Amino acid sequence: MSRRSHRKSRNGCLQCKKRHIRCDGFAPICANCRGAELECSYLNNRTPSLLLALPNRADAPTNSPSASSTSNASPAPSISSSESAIPKQNGANTVSSIPGPLPEPEPQTEAGSPNTQDPFSINETHLELFMNLSSEGFRAPEDLSQPEYIPTAVYVHHGLSTPYLIHQMLAMSALQLSTTFTDRQKINHYHSYATGLQNRALSLFTQANPLIEVTAANCIHLFLFSSAVGVHLLCDTLYYHRESLDTLVQKFTHDINVYRGVLTIVNQCTPPFREKEIAPHLRLAQAFLTLPEATGSDCDDLLKLISASNIPESSRKVYQQTSIDLQRMFDAAQGKSRMAVLFTWLILLSPEYVDLLRLGEPEALVILAFYGVLLHRGRYMWVIGNGGQFLIEAIRDRLGESWRGWLRFPLEALQEQHVYVPLRSMQGLS
Repeated sequence: MSRRSHRKSRNGCLQCKKRHIRCDGFAPICANCRGAELECSYLNNRTPSLLLALPNRADAPTNSPSASSTSNASPAPSISSSESAIPKQNGANTVSSIPGPLPEPEPQTEAGSPNTQDPFSINETHLELFMNLSSEGFRAPEDLSQPEYIPTAVYVHHGLSTPYLIHQMLAMSALQLSTTFTDRQKINHYHSYATGLQNRALSLFTQANPLIEVTAANCIHLFLFSSAVGVHLLCDTLYYHRESLDTLVQKFTHDINVYRGVLTIVNQCTPPFREKEIAPHLRLAQAFLTLPEATGSDCDDLLKLISASNIPESSRKVYQQTSIDLQRMFDAAQGKSRMAVLFTWLILLSPEYVDLLRLGEPEALVILAFYGVLLHRGRYMWVIGNGGQFLIEAIRDRLGESWRGWLRFPLEALQEQHVYVPLRSMQGLS
């Protein structure tokens, strides 16, 4: 009997293509892979971790005035086909394995007819977003006492000659503005812009770097772009994936690849790059990966409980190493919350721990709650806000009273009154 024919899809996942079955194209996991319990991937092996972690933005809010006042999870406007930045050949994208923006109906005019104008063409909102990059609100995370921190001015300076980087910076500006409002329509408006501009940045990135080869000419821009995307994803996760703890954990673990991708790009940078203006910042950031042995006591009780718990020995070793690495981050933070520390621990996470976290194992969630303390101590930063508090309380509610002893340190940290205020430059972008 001949096999039933089906229409081929350029947007199907790799597993469905290998199995020669029709794929529904749903990301991050298609129906076929979910049913067969297979790892679903839409990317080839040459695609860097940066692109691997970027989702198809089906979960972003719309900027339509008719958006529900209680929902922030409708698709973002798509990039117009007439201005698509992805090169085409024979009618197909040359990098078809890289996910692009999801299609959405065009914004409507007053008469109800489709508006063919690209909503992300240069307009007054972009001017607002650009000016916001120099505002005190946006630059709140900048701390001159943290020498590994790269000022916003450096990103903007290089972004003016790098379209994908300036689009990403404008996306971050929109994301920051979305965190400053309580009105749902305004939140949706700026979050939608953040999503659409980041999608545009991704399209421009794939055009400028079709082979993703790190060279002396592009490594600064690749590093700045990937690190900015990493910060954007962390912020987006902490603010806009709170439907449930499972939703947050899924997004959180999914984005770990992009954080590792930043390190990959740095390690591939050529010597001339290391001599330029951000080299001192990078050397200090890399130093966090080779910190000395843990000396603090923040995770002592956690380690004792893990050692005494009735769990498989393989899991115990994973939890112990993850907790020791986390203690090293507490030592480096010195009572504060440093962005380099937050991302270093994520880079150090082993695949085994990530798997246990995705399974919702209680010990894995407790360790994540301890990481929430570092987030909570950075609540002055708009990137984090009350994300640490939400994470700790969500884990407390999931585990219940029987795990309160394990969560004593994170819960006590929520009672800390002192908020660290960073030393910031008052010079703006000049």
